[in-house]
Amino acid sequence: MKAEGKTVPAWVTEMLAGGRTSFYDFKEGARTYYDMPAKKSAAVPLSDKAIFLKLEKQKGNLIKRGWSASLIDLGDGVIDVEFHSILTPGFNPIDGSVLDMVNQGLDLIYSGKYKGMVLGHQNGNFSVGANLALILGYAENGQWDNLNLTSKLFQDIAQRIRFSPAPVVAVPFQFCFGGGFEVTAPAAHRVASAETYIGAVEVGVGLIPGAGGNLRLLLNLFANAGKRPISPFQTAQKAFETIGFAKVATSGEEAKFVGYFLKTDTIVLNSEHLIKVAKDKVLELSDSYQPPQYRDDIKLPGAGGRTVLNLAIKGFKIQGKLSEHDEKIGKKLAYVLTGGDKAGLTKKVDEQYLLDIEREAFVSLAGEPLSQARMKYMLKTGKPLRN
Repeated sequence: MKAEGKTVPAWVTEMLAGGRTSFYDFKEGARTYYDMPAKKSAAVPLSDKAIFLKLEKQKGNLIKRGWSASLIDLGDGVIDVEFHSILTPGFNPIDGSVLDMVNQGLDLIYSGKYKGMVLGHQNGNFSVGANLALILGYAENGQWDNLNLTSKLFQDIAQRIRFSPAPVVAVPFQFCFGGGFEVTAPAAHRVASAETYIGAVEVGVGLIPGAGGNLRLLLNLFANAGKRPISPFQTAQKAFETIGFAKVATSGEEAKFVGYFLKTDTIVLNSEHLIKVAKDKVLELSDSYQPPQYRDDIKLPGAGGRTVLNLAIKGFKIQGKLSEHDEKIGKKLAYVLTGGDKAGLTKKVDEQYLLDIEREAFVSLAGEPLSQARMKYMLKTGKPLRN
């Protein structure tokens, strides 16, 4: 403000002169604010509806700290995985450190030492996606085995979340894109902020979801349909429209309608209450928790449904709404969402098969020069490239 020739309020100058650098602060296990009339720090009364992770760490409840994530003991047998990216703080891309800390948290859950886990933090945005620079680096250097293993690692950890013997509750808020969606979707439940922007937006960088996002959306759509009959083609078509057009839900409630959340998920208005509500949900679920059954009975339309989707893609291409590269991405996506070569009206596929063909398509698209150009442009400008 001084640099722009604007007047700085006297209380701000007084606060800074007193050694305080922000209106709110966390110190010595307390949340404080600057009391302007008294010209000194004062404690903020803590609500029993809120948990502040900074305070929990100051109380000595930090279990382990990694580069981009930490494990925190929330008490009552519940642990939390907090994201704090070393690469881009506030945006929290899913890097190796985040995956490692999630995996270590799951190890504690599988060993029976805790009743459940929260995937949630209070830093900027939940996650804007996977580490795009790493994916691009592997692709440009032809390190296909490394890229395949990275995708497989993320998929496997997501499946560990899904089949955890104790409940895992995810806490999406603000931006939750790509890999952010893929790490929240396999959780037993989501406690989401009303202000959540969530989407599988990988086509914007020339890819499709590569960490289980296709499988998650399909399973969510089946679950949200409930007893209402929905055909395999209708499910694949809706998933294709959502992922293929990088549809972003702009609220927690809209995310239920789109299929990024389940209809049974919890939406919270006050963001300060998210972690506490999630912890309470873990305890509620843990009493009689049973992980979901592995699905080997997934019905998808197969080649017949894929022909219909490919005709629609071709029509958009003729109308000039899609480029040739968009068409290639669309056909790869259609192949995965219709169940590859094994699905059909009288056939069923399992979860691992869908993950395998997803990963193959993901790595294949990463090798395309036009996809690499999209990744570079996104990293440079933060905007999608149409090519």
